[in-house]
Amino acid sequence: MARRIANLVLLTIAGWGLNLQLEAQKPSGNFRFWAYRTGDANWADIRFEAKAGEIDTLTLGKIVKGRVHNYEGSPQLTFFRETTTGSPASTIRVDRKPVASIKIPPGVTEAMLIFSPNRTATSTEFAITLIEADMARFPPNSIRILNRTGARLAGKIGTNSQYFNEGISGAFDFSNYLEDGVPVTFLVETEEGPKFVFDKQLQYATDRRVILMLQPPRRKGSYKIQVTNLIEKIDDH
Repeated sequence: MARRIANLVLLTIAGWGLNLQLEAQKPSGNFRFWAYRTGDANWADIRFEAKAGEIDTLTLGKIVKGRVHNYEGSPQLTFFRETTTGSPASTIRVDRKPVASIKIPPGVTEAMLIFSPNRTATSTEFAITLIEADMARFPPNSIRILNRTGARLAGKIGTNSQYFNEGISGAFDFSNYLEDGVPVTFLVETEEGPKFVFDKQLQYATDRRVILMLQPPRRKGSYKIQVTNLIEKIDDH
């Protein structure tokens, strides 16, 4: 009897393990995304398996969004480049070298992917930031701040003042600033007191969603951060 119970427990544990494996491999369903590129890199010939047996080439926008892609497969979405070896006289082999990978969060069906070069030799060629594109959380005529400076910033968007940690912020409505532009200011705390790192009136057209990406200064010792607009026109959604 004890042996039968032990075997039953082992079978149950094995079943749990199998269920976990199957859940990890479970297709993510239909996932729509578009991509932006930031920084200097080789952006050519990046591909992914859109669904079983179907390869698509990634389109990357620099300021305006790239083409909308559809994906069906594992929640781990991998991008790669292909290299071909051999000749028609022998066996032709196609190898895939992964250049970037992102895990699609459960329940996310539409997102913006922001590609940037990885600077460490042990990493894949690109890092990806995934931003969910749900209209309820990111409506038209709004702006979100993507802080990649590595520093906590104090900022003001229109009349909204808050701190911005590393990562993506919530959405700020700019519909009241379409005519005159959105006042945007960021400061960083230093040993000598707060320093302005960005201060400008930003002009946007109606029916746009904007990611304002903040990156470290180009010059060492400078406080002036790099700021890039990533813009989506809702008509193209």
